[in-house]
Amino acid sequence: MRKIYFICILFICNGLLAQKKEKLYPVTIYEKVWQERNNDTRLKLIKTIWLEDSTFEDPSASIKGIAAFNNVINEFYKKNPDAVLTSGAKTVKDNYVTWDWKIQDSKNKLIMAGREFARLNGKGQVSKIISFWDKDAVLSEADILKNLEADNFKVVAQYFECLFKTRDFNTIAALIDDDAIYNQAEGLPYGGTYKGFNEWTKMFAKSAEFFDLQIEKEPVYFSDASKKEVIIYFTINCKSKKSGKTLSMPISEHFDLKNGKITAIRPFYFDTKQFAEFLKSRK
Repeated sequence: MRKIYFICILFICNGLLAQKKEKLYPVTIYEKVWQERNNDTRLKLIKTIWLEDSTFEDPSASIKGIAAFNNVINEFYKKNPDAVLTSGAKTVKDNYVTWDWKIQDSKNKLIMAGREFARLNGKGQVSKIISFWDKDAVLSEADILKNLEADNFKVVAQYFECLFKTRDFNTIAALIDDDAIYNQAEGLPYGGTYKGFNEWTKMFAKSAEFFDLQIEKEPVYFSDASKKEVIIYFTINCKSKKSGKTLSMPISEHFDLKNGKITAIRPFYFDTKQFAEFLKSRK
């Protein structure tokens, strides 16, 4: 008897989940409609869930019908061509669904946020949408740190690419702060503290007198956005210009960043003494 009872409960739960999924179908399509950039593709999606008497209202528009709704989205993307839309969990009650949403640009800057209320007709279509804007919305601390981490990664990755691969020093100059500090281990022939891009270039030129370098293993990135720090771990393969010998050496570089620019770099060699002796050795 107990087994039959649990089977019945399972069927009921599965049935409720199926009903909820079916009820959310037009909302899922509605969100895809907003994410679709192609006008013709979007119009086809709209027609699957929108009727000529379906309405949409927000602080900027109050419209009815398929073409009018499509036009609202077209106008939105004209003003916000790089917008990225995301939404939160859905709350369902009878034929009503509500959820939070936010819109960010390609740099993760918050454009706007709000809450959507949808009334469904029970036949897989939307009867009415009311969209409320939260003009005071701000990103959560977690989102801010996540975005900052992504931005810092991009800066460091671009610096690495320009220094070791493209040798694009003009771009590097734009990535570092005017008073940025580069600390090289004192035991190296080019060791010391270098401040500002002009001093950095002197250090790069001096180091190039001792070895040719290739990247043996691409960097792995670590970050602590709260400390505005990025750490990369990679392996170099060097050929000494004095001895002709080669050496493979893991390195980690610690980057400090502020306002999207590098303010300090400190490299750590796996064996600084061995690396220094390698650079100074002769045939």
